[in-house]
Amino acid sequence: MLPVIYLHPLLHDGKTFVRLGFAQDKQLFWYLCQQQEIIKYSKTYKCLVTHYRKEPILKLEEAIKGKATLDISALERFALQTKAAERKKAEGKVIVLPLVHLLPGLLDDKKILMLQFRYRRELSEFLRQQPFIHYYGQGKCWYIEQEKTSLSEVVALLQPHARLRIDPGLEPLDWETQKLLITGNNKDWGSLNPEPFLDALIARDYSPNTLSSYFSLLGRFIKHMAIRQAKDFEVLNANSVNVYHSRWMAEEEVCAGTINQSVSALKFYMQKVVGVPAEGFELVRAKKDKKLPKVISLEEVAAILSSPANLKHRCLLAFLYSGGLRVEEVLGLKVADIAWERKQLWIRKGKGKKDRVTMLSDSLAVQLKEYLRNYKPKSYLFEGQFGGRYTSTSIRKVLNIAMKAAGIEKGYTPHCLRHSFATHLLEGGTDLRYIQSLLGHESSKTTEIYTHVSQKSLQNIQSPLDKLELWKNDAKLGTKQPNTYEGK
Repeated sequence: MLPVIYLHPLLHDGKTFVRLGFAQDKQLFWYLCQQQEIIKYSKTYKCLVTHYRKEPILKLEEAIKGKATLDISALERFALQTKAAERKKAEGKVIVLPLVHLLPGLLDDKKILMLQFRYRRELSEFLRQQPFIHYYGQGKCWYIEQEKTSLSEVVALLQPHARLRIDPGLEPLDWETQKLLITGNNKDWGSLNPEPFLDALIARDYSPNTLSSYFSLLGRFIKHMAIRQAKDFEVLNANSVNVYHSRWMAEEEVCAGTINQSVSALKFYMQKVVGVPAEGFELVRAKKDKKLPKVISLEEVAAILSSPANLKHRCLLAFLYSGGLRVEEVLGLKVADIAWERKQLWIRKGKGKKDRVTMLSDSLAVQLKEYLRNYKPKSYLFEGQFGGRYTSTSIRKVLNIAMKAAGIEKGYTPHCLRHSFATHLLEGGTDLRYIQSLLGHESSKTTEIYTHVSQKSLQNIQSPLDKLELWKNDAKLGTKQPNTYEGK
């Protein structure tokens, strides 16, 4: 078998060269050194290099025929990444549209739809020109009378000018409004009609987040593959789809989860909309990294939870840790979900649309009663500045501020508090089955990952190095006797 020469990009002084890498082979090394027209030896990097151009690589391929083979996969990845970076630079700064919250309200016993956003002159001028949109000075917000204008009309009007966030109090939304919110200003679908795809998803009760993700990911595929009509999907083969995903991973730092969700969106469209049989369209999924959960130590948890001066912020973070709740589960909590006598919390429609019960800590219950007396939330347990549900962005900000105040710089996220809850219970001797129930895991295998990060489990295992006692009597460490080998 011929030896393989691997070509890798080498950046030096703002220029790109190609480094030649291969297994130790003196004969091949001296042969390559003789190809001085295309190959040089770099004293700086102690390797053979050539120019990052097509001609030298073709000449190299010709020169090594019968002696070795070339592997240029690293150069191909580098070329794709460079093109992607240049494209992003050429696109320039993306203009971010203002975020507008649509909230229900009452004014003079009439139902109104409030429009709340951080001041943007252009948006305010646009709203002022609309005859059915009014400004409420006392509440410092724009509003629309719900009886005179439908929500779908408002969404259609605002979408070209803003990003919209609908308060859950306005649900259930009609299907027309839901489609407007999902499609937004997305132009990736071109002339293709997304309605059959969205209708098929909503008929199977997919969550709003999944609807938006599938629509966006399929739109990206349509744009990159230059698909013009629905019939183009009928001639697609699995290989072209797999190549699309592999190139996407090479060009950008996209996670395996996003690729797999794109695969699911495409499979759903092909099977439920186009009508391609499942067995005739096999797509390759990306292999996920098996990362261990990030666990915050008990000391760090104490520092983080005691840092916020704001009572609402303290309760928010305490909920994530004390019951092992997900962010969306905390945001969806209502005052009626607290069972004070039983010291329990009811989680309604958690992940997978499942209900479950988790614990309510005694110390949190005291803080929570004080919070309810001071803040008097109307619907959701935690509400935003202008009412309605608190946002996940706000929770992340609260945690970041608390960590900064506590002097912790480890990149923890709100979900790390849930991981820490499970790990600390396990270390305290709680049975894994109870932890599984509290977390709402369908499979025990999901919960078993915490055994890999539990300090209690690790501390019970002795390293074989400790049995050797190599440095027990090392003079360099300040002892008088030379080291001995116990041979245990």
